Amino acid sequence: MTTAPPADRGSTYALLTNPSSPALKAAAWDACGVAFEIHDADGALVLANAVGRDNPIHAHPASPDREEAIVDGRAKLIERRSFDFDRRRYRVSAAIDIDAKRRLQDELFQRAYFDGLTGLPNRELCDRAIGDLMQSRPPGESFAVVLLDIDKFSQINAFHGSVVGDALLTKIAERIGGELGLDDILARSAGDEFCLLLPGGASAQDVLKRAERIVGRIGEPYFIDGSEIFASAMAGVSLWPRDDSTSEGLRQKAKAALTDAKRAGGAHARLFEPELEREELGRAKLEMALRSAIRDRRIGCAFQPKYDFRAGRVDSLEVLMRWRDEDGKWSSPGEFLDLAHKVGLTNDITRLVFEETIASIDAINEAFGPDLHLGFNISARQAGDTRFMRAFAETLASTGEAHRFMLELTEEAFLPASVFQSRVLPMIREIGAKISIDDFGSGYSSLATLADITADEVKVDRSLITGIERRPRSQSLLRAIESIGAALGTEVMVEGVETADELAYLRDFTHIRVAQGYYFAKPLMLGEVAGGVEARAQTRRLSEGIGRLRATSHSRTVEKRAL
Repeated sequence: MTTAPPADRGSTYALLTNPSSPALKAAAWDACGVAFEIHDADGALVLANAVGRDNPIHAHPASPDREEAIVDGRAKLIERRSFDFDRRRYRVSAAIDIDAKRRLQDELFQRAYFDGLTGLPNRELCDRAIGDLMQSRPPGESFAVVLLDIDKFSQINAFHGSVVGDALLTKIAERIGGELGLDDILARSAGDEFCLLLPGGASAQDVLKRAERIVGRIGEPYFIDGSEIFASAMAGVSLWPRDDSTSEGLRQKAKAALTDAKRAGGAHARLFEPELEREELGRAKLEMALRSAIRDRRIGCAFQPKYDFRAGRVDSLEVLMRWRDEDGKWSSPGEFLDLAHKVGLTNDITRLVFEETIASIDAINEAFGPDLHLGFNISARQAGDTRFMRAFAETLASTGEAHRFMLELTEEAFLPASVFQSRVLPMIREIGAKISIDDFGSGYSSLATLADITADEVKVDRSLITGIERRPRSQSLLRAIESIGAALGTEVMVEGVETADELAYLRDFTHIRVAQGYYFAKPLMLGEVAGGVEARAQTRRLSEGIGRLRATSHSRTVEKRAL
């Protein structure tokens, strides 16, 4: 029984089922996007469609039934079938253009496993390579995982801009690559972190020497866009199977060694040692304890006076954060602040310290008077976070005490590529707060940076003040900072004053009037003092210290300065 075709398609159906429609078959044959060729038994071309004529397949009798080949510069998938017609043998070949598909696959693979900036393998491909090395190493043969971290890259990026920063990373990758052997593998595993696999089976000390040599090469100067750029790196090394038997374990061990190299300072490489893992465990416990302290609001503050040693009075107070453990012991920021930055707890701590400061205003007023200014520390990372700074400025303005606050920020916050000057500083000015450059002279920038900074105060780092009476170079730098500060209308003060000789030099040979340091006073736990009684006692002790200074002879200072 034959099924009748649909009424509206009868003519088309008839054409398709009518074997006497060679014109339609030829048109369909040529319109097909796949290249077709028919060859006889001798390989001679008998027939080809339009695509086949434009893009010949070039088959021959020995060609396989299926293959991938490059034809005229493009990837093709070619399939062939033999058939008999009119008692003769023929072979039809069909070629599908897979070049675009192959290019897309290659592009996706490149994006998934390679770094777009340097062209190096990324972390995922590096981890796969570590796994492959574990499977392929002969018994008794080791390999090394080396993590390389570029020191203070964020500062370089901020100072010179991201274009120069990207160019620097590319040049660093090229420089490391120049130190590698044929079997070594280099990957970019994070923003400014590289991972190096050394499968040569060398001893631990030989691997360490290679890592030190690479670190040294990274430290040589770079020339980018007409500027000389300096970078340094640290390295951490772990060995398989000595240190761990898993990819992640080897990476963690190398990371622990890298952290140890960073703590040591300078451009160094470190081998993993078991005690480093115990230190990492200790830091993990510290993080948990810090999170608990934030939750339980055991983050408070202390206040260290800044003293006007020429007028003999307290000029202002700097707010310093403190952490009280479960046993009631207070810890200073040096014991936990770096960890807080790394694990993203700085904002929470800053909010708690600010709340404690505002809660202590009455005690501060009673002890020192209602007009005393307060220095409050903001990290460079926070200063560049417009969302955080907007919320902080709004909260500060709502207290009605904004005019008393001097926000202390390190030099990195003011670098040219920073958003602080253009977007955050206007908010601070609008609410009436002031700005201080903290730790000046210890950061990445130079004296010339002051020309681009709008600040009310420059706070000279203690590294320039320690023993200044016997260090002519530090004296020259301090005079230069004073001169620039005077020219720009920015007050200069110093921190880290711990001896009478240091203060005597400042009194006799500078125009500086405000100083801070243990010579005057250690930080006060003012929040725990009812009515500010201890603060008033501390003020008396400060005045007594100034009296001792005034008893120090001028000749003694001159004598020491001449040594």
